[in-house]
Formats: sequence, C-alpha cells, structure tokens
Amino acid sequence: MKTLFRIARWEFMARFKSRSFFFNTVISPLLFTAIFILPIYFYNYKPDVSVKLVGIIDLTQEKNIGTELLNELNRQYRLENSLSEYEIYTISVNNSKPYQEMAKEYQEITNQLDSVTALHNRIKEERAGYYRNRSTPNRQFVLDKSYERLREVREEKELIEIEQQRFQSALDSLYQKEARVAADSMIISNILNSYLVFPGNFSKTGFIEYHSKNPGDLLDTERLEKVIQNIIIRKRMIDARIDRIEMRDMLRPIQLEKYRVSAENAEEWNVYAQFYGPLIGVFLLFLSIFTAGGYLFSGVLLEKSNRVIEVLMSYASSGQIMGGKIIGLGVLGLVQIFAWFLMTALMLASGLISSSGLSYLNFENGLYFILYFSLGFLFYGAIFMMIGSVFATEYDAQQINQFLRTMAIFPALLSLLVLSEPNSTWIRILSYIPFLSPSFMILRIPLSSVPVTADIIITSSIMVISIIGIIYLAGKLFRVATLMQGKKPNWSEILFWLKKS
Repeated sequence: MKTLFRIARWEFMARFKSRSFFFNTVISPLLFTAIFILPIYFYNYKPDVSVKLVGIIDLTQEKNIGTELLNELNRQYRLENSLSEYEIYTISVNNSKPYQEMAKEYQEITNQLDSVTALHNRIKEERAGYYRNRSTPNRQFVLDKSYERLREVREEKELIEIEQQRFQSALDSLYQKEARVAADSMIISNILNSYLVFPGNFSKTGFIEYHSKNPGDLLDTERLEKVIQNIIIRKRMIDARIDRIEMRDMLRPIQLEKYRVSAENAEEWNVYAQFYGPLIGVFLLFLSIFTAGGYLFSGVLLEKSNRVIEVLMSYASSGQIMGGKIIGLGVLGLVQIFAWFLMTALMLASGLISSSGLSYLNFENGLYFILYFSLGFLFYGAIFMMIGSVFATEYDAQQINQFLRTMAIFPALLSLLVLSEPNSTWIRILSYIPFLSPSFMILRIPLSSVPVTADIIITSSIMVISIIGIIYLAGKLFRVATLMQGKKPNWSEILFWLKKS
C-alpha cells in the first residue's frame, strides 16, 4: 500500500508542476469561456455611438416612407442622452446630369399633357353648352365639328399619356440607378451607415433591399426589419380600412418572459446562462478527464519506450503501478476541478459574472460534477492505461485516442436537442452508454425540469460495472503488454494475451 501511494504521489507532483497543467487548468477554460461569452457580450454591448445615418431610395408613389421610418425609429430607439439613434436621409439625384436632362424632357411632356388636358376639358364644356342651348345657330353642325375636334384632342391626349408613362418608367429606372450609385458612394465615403431601397409595391411583397459595408450587423438589421414590419402591417391595415385606434392596439409590441417550472419553484429562463453554463461544464469535464487521462496515456508510453517501466516492475507489482498512476492523476484532476470551483466563486463574488439565472451553480450539482468526473476518469483512465501498455507510440494509438475523444465530446454536438428535450427517451438511452454518460448527465442535470435521480443512479451503476470490467481487462493487458517491445500488436494477439493472462 505504501508503494502504491508513493507512485501516486510521484505521478501527482510530476504533473502538478508542469506548464501544461497550468495551461489546461487556467488558460484553456478562460479561453473557451471567452469564446462563448464574448460574442454574447459584444452583441448586447451598447457603446457610446454617434447618430446612425440611414439612406432611403423611395420608389413608391407617395414618397413618404422616409418620414414613416424616421418616426418609428425615433419612437423605439434613442441614445442615452435621449437623442435619436437613427436619422433618415432621402437619396437625391438632382445633381445628376442625365437625370436632369430626362427630368426636363419629362416636365415638358407633363406640361404638354396639362395643356392638352385643359383643351380637352374646355371642348367638353363647350359641347355641354351647345347641348343645353338649343337656339344655337347651326347647332348640329357645330356639335359635329366640336366632336371631331374633341376626338382629335382625346387621341392626342392619350398618345401624350402613353409617352408620359414611358418617360415616367424610364425616369424611375434612371433615378434608381443614379440613386444607387450615389448611395454606394456615400457608403464607401462613410457618410451613410446603410441605405434601404423601397420598391413601389413593397407593402404587398414585403421585399426591401438593405445595403451596408457590414450587412452582418445583426443589431441594426434586426431593428430595421422590426420597424419596417410594423410599417408594412400598418399599410396593409389601412388598405383593409381598419380603424387607427384598433391598429395601434394591434401593433403594440410584446415581450415574452420565459420561466422554467420545476417541482421546487419557477425561475426566469435565460438561454445564455441556462444553456451555455452546462455546455461549458461539459467542456471542463472533457478537459479534466482528458488532461489527466492524457498524462496517464503519454506517461505509460514514455516509460515503456525508454524502458523505465521495467525498472518500476522490479520495484512494484503491475497492480500497484497501475493503481498508483490512476490515483495520482485522478487526484490531479480533482485539484483541477476544485481550482475551477474557486475561480467561479471568485468571479461570482467580484461581480465579474452575474449570478442571475445561474441557480444550477449549487453544492449539489458540484457534487454531481465531481461524481461524474471520478467515474469518467476511472473509465477513460483504465482505457488509456490499456492503450498505453499495448501500443508502442502515440501514432499507433492515434485512431483509438481520437475515437475516445470524439465519444466524450459527442453530447456537446447534441446540446441543442438536449436543451429542448433533456428527458426524451433516446437522450436517456444515450446517457446509459458509459462512453457518453458523464457528458450527457452533466448537460441534463441542470437543464431538466424534473428530478433525474433515477437516471443518476442507473448511469452511476452502469459506470461502476463498466469501470470494474475495464480495470480488470486493463490489469490483464498491463501485466503482459508493458514489457513487449518492437512490433505493433494486432487484435488477435491482444485477445490471445487476454486469454493467456
């Protein structure tokens, strides 16, 4: 027993003083946590910003979308000093020479149409007078002549209207083209933050273009989508002749507060805190198991390759060597976990992270974390011992090593499904697989709205039975395979060793 603890102490101290242990204990968890937290922080972060200028290319007939958009934005979004966060700028192309020339021609056609329309109306009034005054000399002749004149003017008016529509369409196309060029130039020159293109039928189709240097800015795009959605709904309600007071009540925004109901109480649900916390816990569990397990694996390979294992075998039995290594590195893993507990407690106490929505950070769940670390480490540690004793180099064992790591982190890939249904039948079945049990249970325990005591007992029992079996096999192989040198063994040889031992 004394020899076993001496080996355990040596394994613990040798790894505890290494740089890799410090990196895996302090740096890696902080980096991984930052990967989750920083995007959320920057997404919700509201820096001291200046007013954002949004350009408008309005292709509607009313030409009033800019005013509606500005009013809606001002109503919902303001800076801390109560100033408007957004300003609207309607893109003008009046300085464009091609547009000026076409607009001039269009205005001439419009003036011509106004003149012909006035003449057409005057002839109609004269004919109405002739109809009323039956004493007009040569009345029928005058009516016939006025009708011919009216028909000529009407045909001329229709031709001018067709020409005006053609020019209107061409002018709109030119305006859209020139406005886009001007708006793009203002975007590149950092005058505009973004600009929107509203087609004439946008309220029916719901199609609007958004142009920006950074179209991936989710904060601005989501705000604009929300505001434009309200405008479109309002226009559709107006077309449906819905009363404005009723319309205002219908458009009143809602805020959905989420609560998780459990047997104990109902607590407010925050997806970032309630979901990413357990996911970070799975990563830390994975890191702790494979940090200690990796030390165990690489240590056996190193001692086997430089023949130190032969010296150890003359000093202690294979069972003492194996047990000492597992105990020493298991304690190292527990030290790592307690260091994380301490770091979390310090961050909570200092206010660096808010405790709101983190009800799962309690003593009971801490014990479950230690339980599943211990079970997971004993399970994977025995497997690593077995692999390290059988293979001669890390390259030979690379495939099995990669398989084990993939199996351990596999539950994280299904984390969204665990979030939605932590107690579904197939999630529970996967939790009973020893390779997956530690990670799945660390995810499920804080996410489940009902107690999972039965599953904790079942998975723990399965893990204990599996650990006994794996340690039994590992002990058999360790005695035979650690002294084998030279060629890489195949599976038939490994089975032969198990039978022989």
